[in-house]
Amino acid sequence: MKLQTALENLEFFAMHGLYPEEKLIGGIFKVDLWVDEEVPDDKDFHKLANLINYEQLYSIVKEEMFIKRDFIEDLAKSILQRTSNLLNNKDVLITVKITKMDPAKKFGSGSASVTLKG
Repeated sequence: MKLQTALENLEFFAMHGLYPEEKLIGGIFKVDLWVDEEVPDDKDFHKLANLINYEQLYSIVKEEMFIKRDFIEDLAKSILQRTSNLLNNKDVLITVKITKMDPAKKFGSGSASVTLKG
């Protein structure tokens, strides 16, 4: 069986960006994090110890969102690496998507995003 644990559409106000105005005024970012794993048919889903704890995943995302970065690719990489470390590098596929709403206030609407898998 395949099991996916996901955090979707998390929204943060943060100061990521290359341009001085982005570092000064900040912006809205959305984060999606998916962890896919292969589980045996007889997996016990009645104990938290047997599951990926999404509260721990959220803590990683929240902490990383408040470390200022020039590039959202770097942010995605850090979230992916910390998630992998939390899961003791077990055999999972981690996908992180960072969406920057109205980048540098230049689009007027819409967003830019990056997705990193590992």
